[in-house]
Amino acid sequence: MTESYELAPDEDWRECQDCGLFSRLLPRQPGLIAECPRCGSILWRMRRVGLTFPLACAIAGLMFYSFALIAPLLEIYAYGRFSMAHIETGPLRLVSAGWQSVGMLVFLVTLIVPGAKLGIITTTLLGMKAGLPKRFLRGVFRWYKRLSPWAMIDVYLLGFLVAYTRLTGMFSVHIDTALYALIGLMITMAATDAGLDQEVIWRRLDDDEQPFCELEHHALSCTVCNLVNHTVNAIFCRRCYAPLYRRKPASVSRTWAFVIAAAWLYVPANIYPFMTITNLAQSQPYTIMGGIVELMRVGLWPLALLVFFASIVVPLLKLLGLAYMLITTQRRHADLLYARAATYRLLDFIGRWSMIDIFMVSILVALVHFGEFANVSMNMGAVCFAAVVVLTIFAVNAFDPRLMWDNYGEFEA
Repeated sequence: MTESYELAPDEDWRECQDCGLFSRLLPRQPGLIAECPRCGSILWRMRRVGLTFPLACAIAGLMFYSFALIAPLLEIYAYGRFSMAHIETGPLRLVSAGWQSVGMLVFLVTLIVPGAKLGIITTTLLGMKAGLPKRFLRGVFRWYKRLSPWAMIDVYLLGFLVAYTRLTGMFSVHIDTALYALIGLMITMAATDAGLDQEVIWRRLDDDEQPFCELEHHALSCTVCNLVNHTVNAIFCRRCYAPLYRRKPASVSRTWAFVIAAAWLYVPANIYPFMTITNLAQSQPYTIMGGIVELMRVGLWPLALLVFFASIVVPLLKLLGLAYMLITTQRRHADLLYARAATYRLLDFIGRWSMIDIFMVSILVALVHFGEFANVSMNMGAVCFAAVVVLTIFAVNAFDPRLMWDNYGEFEA
């Protein structure tokens, strides 16, 4: 970090979103990773490839996405009957069965958000080549970071794997072409994220003349594009127009509200039946743990451990971890700050993977509907669990980890 009074272009400074330390960025060097000198958080991962590679991956992803929407996903044969499902069949059946909230959630994260994410990056990169107005492209690209965690094709495919293992134990199952399109979509989206240097895009979309920022006076960073703004009278980021705050508004109280609501729903999510499977007029309700035990009983230990970790351990870890960070922050404790910052990053990363069971149920509901011969229906436990997953994701997003470090200087002194 350079001297605080040195004036430099806004884009040369970066505030760490995990600890709040301002640092001076080095010039771009492909392959270099700029880390926060205080907490170790990554400030800028400088990609080796240019913008042509992520653009090509995004266009390929749109092709896979389009094919996945129209092609069949899975087919089963049972008791002389046939059932076929597309990717949208599960959420639509959940909506028609009266579970609108869960059905719309699955529909959004598996169909709407992945397409929107690919559309955003394709529009931005092609628009830059075509010379579209920078103001328009900045308004489009600002949604890329916000939508990325909700594009859950990778998690959906794990849910598909769990559902497939259950189906093969009861029926004759045939995988169709949409699955391969979804695998291609997952790979191309991962390649797009791996090759995309968002900092480079933001700098190219910035105005030609960079204002200068005096770091110690009126410096405020944007949580969307990371630009450090000279904020004498500004309330919106001059580059992406996102609202500017020194810290997330009412971060502690909002996080507590989400954590308490999620903890309250975590109990019924594990007590109430998650789904009911009917086979030859005999219905068997399953809780989350009951489903895990069933997977273990048939010898599918790896999948049982995967579901146990994603559906039992991860939500509990998020609730306990967030509660610990909130309590230590409110009590202004300065111990274990590095561990707490690493814990926050871990909770932010693993939260979405708890959706595996929800996706599994949506696939089973889409395919198994043969009346009293065979049927799968969702129960209240799944609704509570979906709410727990969403609320914990909201809680992590609402918490501002910089609050944990705000008193660091006082304790150091």
